[in-house]
This record gives sequence, structure tokens and C-alpha cells, in this order.
Amino acid sequence: MKKSIRIFSLILSLMTLLGIFASCAEAGEGTTTTGSTLTNAPGESGDATTVAPDTLYEEDDLDDKYEFNETITIYLWSDYRMREFYAEESGDVIDDAIYHRNIAVADRLGITFEYVEEPGEDSVYKSWVQKAENDWQADNDYDIYAGYSRAVPVLSLKGMTTNLLEHESFSVEKAWWPEALTTECTINNKLFFCSGDIATSLLWYMDGIMYNKELYESYLGSDSNPMDMVEADNWTIDVFFTLIKDIYTDDGNATKDQNDFFGASLYSTDIDAFQIGAGITSLEKNADGELQISESWNSERCADVCELVGNYVASEGVYAATSKSRTVFYNQQSIFHLDRIFIIPGTDTSEGSNVEFAYGIVPVPKADKTQENFKTNLGNPFTMYAVNSQTKILDAAVTTLEAMGSANHRTVTPAVFEVAMKVRYTDDPQAGRMFDIMRAGISFDLGRLYAYQFGSTTAALFRNTATSGNPSGFLTSLGRSIRILEKSIGTIMDAYND
Repeated sequence: MKKSIRIFSLILSLMTLLGIFASCAEAGEGTTTTGSTLTNAPGESGDATTVAPDTLYEEDDLDDKYEFNETITIYLWSDYRMREFYAEESGDVIDDAIYHRNIAVADRLGITFEYVEEPGEDSVYKSWVQKAENDWQADNDYDIYAGYSRAVPVLSLKGMTTNLLEHESFSVEKAWWPEALTTECTINNKLFFCSGDIATSLLWYMDGIMYNKELYESYLGSDSNPMDMVEADNWTIDVFFTLIKDIYTDDGNATKDQNDFFGASLYSTDIDAFQIGAGITSLEKNADGELQISESWNSERCADVCELVGNYVASEGVYAATSKSRTVFYNQQSIFHLDRIFIIPGTDTSEGSNVEFAYGIVPVPKADKTQENFKTNLGNPFTMYAVNSQTKILDAAVTTLEAMGSANHRTVTPAVFEVAMKVRYTDDPQAGRMFDIMRAGISFDLGRLYAYQFGSTTAALFRNTATSGNPSGFLTSLGRSIRILEKSIGTIMDAYND
């Protein structure tokens, strides 16, 4: 299926963008959050809350006006779950931001957007990759790939994606590209794919721990809360587990199920978040810049964290499941809940509800107080972008990526992050600071992104061991896989050494 967005006039683009993102001389009763001024107070009725860029939003180094006169064809996955690529003007602040972003970028670069969509999520990624490869070997109609986070890296192993660092228009040091792109995803001075502000899904799929404020105060008191602990740098796995370990009430049937009351619930796939939260990635670069199994992953420290998490997940006061765990939290039957933060507005959940009570949110805890920064795991269904290495309009395609990331940084991300997350769904400025911390700590573990190459061992070993009934066996399980993992690393390095 193809969709096109035509070029509108520069005057119309500027007028509409200024209308949406006009700054306010005074915030009045509005709430000021990091990097934006809100025109409406939280919860205030009337027009959709809008965001104005300010000096904390960085400008790009692109020229003011291009005349590529090209159609940029983006091959994307049709089963994406969060609005990101195109939208109609609807009065919804996120829809409108995406709509006007596309107009402004198209007009600035002198391009037309065209979209080719095919299913591409985890269960069908191979067919999505195959269609991309068929095009690459024949007509090269696709200029930009935008797909499931683990599918686009597969294209890089086939030589299908360009090294973005070779192109002057791509500025990896800019604020719209997370620092982890450089520290974790760049090998041999090559970066074959990217994500960041360009993908709204990246924000929605951050893992965090939400808690019911009223229940927290009822069971644990009001002297301090987890957000205070984060700001005091005291939020660790031990602290979190100590808070919830004795909180459990059976509904009377003597069976642990979704009708009981728990200290915490969690979407069990996101047990991975404790590994990343502890600052442990499965792969890393050695002193020579070559990819290797991470020393932090193959360590007693990781084994200790895995055992601690496994004992926690198996404890009476925790409900861990891939279904109904969200319902437990929505129904106020758990104090804490670990999940992707899209559950706050009830977006992308088959459990059909949303958080309708006062909540707090914190990053996943550190392993211990010696850990320097909080780290944030990403749920897999976020979008990764790349440029076709054989596109006939390479410069236009790479420049489009940069322009989209830049525009999103100042328009779409503020709409999603500042308004939808910080204001529409919470009235607590402290929670807003927690979102900032989580976003700053986003991690791209190449072991997760190249999970298919490793038979998902790099992505799932920690989680599987923690829930195996023998959570102390992490290093034993890893040891059985070392030789296979090293062989797969060799295959990946071949792509970066060509």
C-alpha cells in the first residue's frame, strides 16, 4: 500500500507551524516544564495544549532551503503501533505535530513523501526484510527503511544500508540522536541505522516503573516516595524490592491470581529492563573498537542481579504475566507496575483501560548506589531508520532523515513528551523530571538489536534465567552459549569491516 504527502507552499507551512508552536510571553497559569512553555494549565479545558520551542531545543546545521525535487519513498512496517509517519490534522496535538512536520520538511527540502507499507513486526519480519531485499536487488525504489527495531539491523548485515557517518548532512552529535547511537551502535566509525526523536515510538516504549500514589501512601507512608529516592540517588533494586516484598493479599481462593492484591505487577517481557537498568548490555566494543561479549554481562555482578530479580519475580507479592498484569494495575490491585509507558493513556493495549488515578513514575532502579546513571530499556516495537545504500538519491535521503529528526526534536517530541506524557496524563512536575531522566538514559544494546543473529540469546537469556526456577544459573547458561555467540559476533563484524 502506498501513501503520498504532496508539497505545500512555504508560506502555508510557516503559518501553520507558527500557529501550533507560537511561544507565549508569559505562562500565566500554565505549567513550565523542561524545554517548553505550555499554553494551557494541566487539565484545563478548551483547545489542545500546545508547545513552543525555546532555547533548550537545538537547531540543525542544514541549509535553509533545498531544491531536491525528488520523491522520497519510505518503506515502513504497517503494523507499527504508535502514530509516527503521517497523520491528518485533527485537533489532537500529536496528530497535528506530525502532520505539520511532514509539510515543513517536504517544503524545506523540495521533496514529496511516499510510503510503502508492509507488515513487519516480530512474527513476520522475515517477509518484510525479503521484500526490502527484492527491491534492493532490482529497482531500488525504496530510499529510506523504517521498520521494527530488530528488522532494520538485519538489512545492515546484507550491505543494504548506508554508513550515515559518511554524509555531511547527518550530525550524530545533535540532540535528536541519543548518545547511545555513538557509544553503543557505532562500530569501526560506521553507523548503519538510527532512531531517536525521529521515532515517537521510542518515547512510548521506554520501560518505567509506575506507582499508584494513593495506594503507596496507604501502605508505605508519605514521608518519602520513589521519585524523591531517584532525586536523592537512592533508588536501587534492593530498595525497590524491600518496599514491596511483604505486600500481598489473597482474594480468598488460596491461589495467586489476578484477583489478589500485590506489591507490584509487571509485564513479564520487561524483566529485561532490570538488566539494562543495571547498566549491563550483552555486547560492547573493546579497546580496538571491535564488538565483543560485554564484560558486565559475563560477570558475577550480572549473575547476582539476575538471581535477585528472579527471586523477586517468584515472590508472593509480585504478579508477573504477559496478559492481565496491566489490568491488575489499572484495577488498583498493585501499588507498582513495570511496563512500557504507553500504558499510561491506555494506548496499544488489548486490556482496554488506562491509568485514571494519580500516579508517579520512576526509572527502573540501579543495581546499587555505585552505578553512575539510570539506564532505560526500550520495548522492541519501536522504529529503527536506515537509508538504502543503493538509492539513486542518497544525499536527499540522508538529508531527509536529518531534517525529520531535527524537526521532530522541536515539534513532535515536545508534543508527545512534554504534553501527552508530562501534562495530559500527570499533573506532577516531579514526574516530568522522571521522564527526562528516563529519556536521557535510553540504551541501545546491539545484542538486542541484532537479536535474530544470536537466536535471541543476547536479548532473552537474562529474562529466561530469572524465570527458570533457577535464577542463580545465569553464568552457567551463558557459558554454554559463548562459542555460538562469538561466531555470530564475527558475522556482524564482517559487515562493519567491509
